[in-house]
Parts: sequence; C-alpha cells; structure tokens
Amino acid sequence: MIALMAFSLFLFISAYNDSFVFDEAYSMAMIQHSYSEIWNITAADVHPPLYYYMLKSFTLLFGNSLLTLRIFSTLGVLGVFMLGMISIRRYFGASVALVFIVIITLLPVTQYLADEIRMYSWTMFFTLANAIAAYKVFRNSTLLNNLVLLLMALCASYTHYYSLMGTATIFGILLFFLIINKRQTGYTIGAIILFIIGYSIWIPELINQVTAVNHSYWITGLTLKDLLLFTYYLFSPKEPTHPYTIFTLPVMAVALSFMLLLIIAIAGVTIKEYKKLNRTKTITALTFMAVFFIPVISAIFISYVMKPIIIPRYMTCLLGCLVLGISILLVELYESGEKRIRTLLLTSIFMLSVLSVARFFSEKQHMEETNKEYYEIEKYFKGKNTEKTVFISTFSACGWLGMLSIMYPSPNNLYLVYSEKKTPVSYKPFKLIEVNTLPKDFDFHYTQSFDENMEQTKINNHFMNGVKADYLIEDSLIQITHPQKFEGKEIYLMKTIHREKEKQ
Repeated sequence: MIALMAFSLFLFISAYNDSFVFDEAYSMAMIQHSYSEIWNITAADVHPPLYYYMLKSFTLLFGNSLLTLRIFSTLGVLGVFMLGMISIRRYFGASVALVFIVIITLLPVTQYLADEIRMYSWTMFFTLANAIAAYKVFRNSTLLNNLVLLLMALCASYTHYYSLMGTATIFGILLFFLIINKRQTGYTIGAIILFIIGYSIWIPELINQVTAVNHSYWITGLTLKDLLLFTYYLFSPKEPTHPYTIFTLPVMAVALSFMLLLIIAIAGVTIKEYKKLNRTKTITALTFMAVFFIPVISAIFISYVMKPIIIPRYMTCLLGCLVLGISILLVELYESGEKRIRTLLLTSIFMLSVLSVARFFSEKQHMEETNKEYYEIEKYFKGKNTEKTVFISTFSACGWLGMLSIMYPSPNNLYLVYSEKKTPVSYKPFKLIEVNTLPKDFDFHYTQSFDENMEQTKINNHFMNGVKADYLIEDSLIQITHPQKFEGKEIYLMKTIHREKEKQ
C-alpha cells in the first residue's frame, strides 16, 4: 500500500510538470535519433547508451509526450519498490522490506528521480538488482543465479559509469566473501569474464571519454561547500539548482543539521550496540552500504588528486544499496527492544517525513513558477511562425537554444549558433548549426540568456550591435528566472529593415 501510494504521488507530480530543464531536453533530443546514432552521440558525451535505448523503445510504444517520458522514470522507482516487495522481503524479511520502501518513499531525492527525464531512477534499480543478485550468488552459486548477476551487471554498467564502479565493487566484494568462506567461485569468475567481454564493446568509447575528461570537463573542483552538499543532498528538500521557495536558508540549515545529528546518533548507537546485534546481518548491512561508499569515496579522492568527476546526483546510482544496508541495521536496532533506541529511530523517520513533505510543497511552488515561465514562452510564440523559421543564439546561450529546438521541433526550422570563431564542440544531440557570420537578409528569433557574467554580456552586445543596422525588434520577451542572481533569458523577433520598408 505504501509503494502504491508513493507511486501514485510520483505520477501526480509528473502529470503537473509541464516545463523541463536542459538535461531533460538532452534526453528528449537524444531519442529523436536512430539507435546507431544514439551510440555514436553518447560515446562523445559522458554516459553509456542503455537508458536512451530503453527510453526510445518506450516512446515508440507509448508516444513521446512529456508525461510519457516522465512516467518512464517513475517506472524505475516502481522497479525499486518491486525489488523491496519481492527480493528484499524474501531474503531479509518483511520488516526490512517495509523499512526499505518507507525510506525510499520519504527520501526527498526520490521525488526528483521519479520525475526527471534522466537515467538515475533506472541506475538505482539496476545497481540494487545487481547487488541483490550477488547476494543470491553468495547464498547459492548456481549457473542461473550467476547469469542473473551477469545480466544485471551489464544493464547497470551500460546505464551509468557510477553503476559501473558499483559493479566492480560488487564483483570484488562477492569474490572476497566466496573465497574466505571457501565456496565455489567457478561460475562467478566465468560471469566476470563474460561481463568483461560484454562490456568490451564499449571500452574504446570509455577510453576516449576518459581522455576527453582529462583535457576538459564541465565539473568544477570540489570545495568545502560541495562536500557539505554531499552530506545532505539525499534528504534535502531543496534541489541545488533550484532557488529557495517555502523556506529560508536558516530554516533549512537547522532542519538539515538536526537530521544529520540524528544520523550521527544512529551511527553511534550502532557502534555501541554492535556486539548485541546479529553479527551476520550486521556484516551484510555494512557490505551493502560499502557498495555505496567505496565508489563515492574513491570518486571524491580522484576529484581531489586528478580531475573532478563527481557531483551529488551521481550518488543516486548507488542509493538503493545504501538504503538496503541502512534498513537491515535499523530493523536490528529496533528489535533490540531498548526504548531509547526505538525513540531515536522513530524520531529520525518522523524528521525524514517532515523533509519529504517540505520538498513536495517546495517543489510544487517551484514547478508552478517554472510552468508559468513556460506558458509565457508559449504565449509569446502564439500566432508567430514556428513551423518554418530561424532561431539564433550566441554560443553562451546554445543550451537555451537547444531547449527551444525541443519545444518547436519542426523539421523546417533552423537553429543557428553564432560564434565569431569556430568552436571545437559538438552540439549533438540537438540539431544546432554553428555559423560564424552575422545574419543580414532573413527574419529570425534571437534568444539569449543573461546573468552577471560580463563576458556573456559582452558577447550579447556584440551580436546586437552587429545586426542593428539591418534589423529592428518587432516583439520581445524578457524573463528574470532568478532575481537573487539577476539571471534570465530573452527572446527577440528580429525583422529585416528593408522588408519593413517594402511593406510601407
């Protein structure tokens, strides 16, 4: 019932979200290409192709409306619930399954994963399924169990690189426990060899991507503020890219600090009560949690000594394993019978519920604001030609232009990115074309984004000054999306002067 209610809530959120962000536009643009093109395009990016293949196949069956795309992400969370109701319940008991489903439901980040048109809900599902398959192999290393392990490992690793790191961790831990317990390793070693063969198709692309990351990558260096964000990201009612809405920064800081103190207290109780807990269950719980922490800590270390490669949302790929480990520990602690421990655990669940409800209403308000901006854009283009026209942006606003290409995807439209000099970048999967000369003799919609970045302002001024002798502005829309940071976007309908004179 809890899973059904949560699933219905996530569908409700998806149904009322009519706007989308750039990362979602990227997914929407990707599935417009063929399967072979998807392979080539994502090989030049930073993610494996399985999610895009799955999403494209889903839309071929059910259409590619915004709601359909969001439902596909919600199905990934439903898959996690199914693992809880079937596999986790079978191997760890109904109490663990219940706690697992409750925590997954209440974590504010789950609302985000279930609604966003990205791969993270499915990476959480595949990585958790991979870890549970490894546990089944440890209990009974049959050919069938190892084949399931192989399949889940390939699915996880072809969906996200942090799931690949999770897979490597799972294989390593599984072999370790099989060896020290003197159990059969033949099938498992065979599964690992087949995994390497199966993933070898993608290894050349992985090497190219690693090389590209070593030269340049969009992720910036980790700061103390970033590390703080990692500690509360999973249960924060605020998505880092969103402005503060129903609560202020001090209020949220107090709530998150209290939640962190509760988590620290639970960790302290676990250490204190360790000898009283079931040793096998405790080791099992810590092992599942290790599948989360080993890749994350490794990535943070690499980000410091080599190149930044981690942002908070990548942790969600491994989230299911962390929650399963925590659920096993919480049930063990609760069943110890001590009143103070039960009070601590129930208080933590209550606090998590508060953060979850806060996230829902905060996101609802943010969604209403972004939907309003989306409707303003629709209103601006109403009555204008969006079936055979030209859209132009400067290089600094090409992401915003890419989003417009998704909103108005007519094959007769042109989407041009102006840059004074040729840039060594690929605009795929968007159908953007770079031009290095200013327009002179055709009408177009000029779109730009603005903030306090002086370089971006300089580029925008260069373009507008360069075309003012040949064009006049017939209509415009200016949106301030983040008043605190003076950020926004603009659209101008540019008409050639000579054509307006001909009309007169």
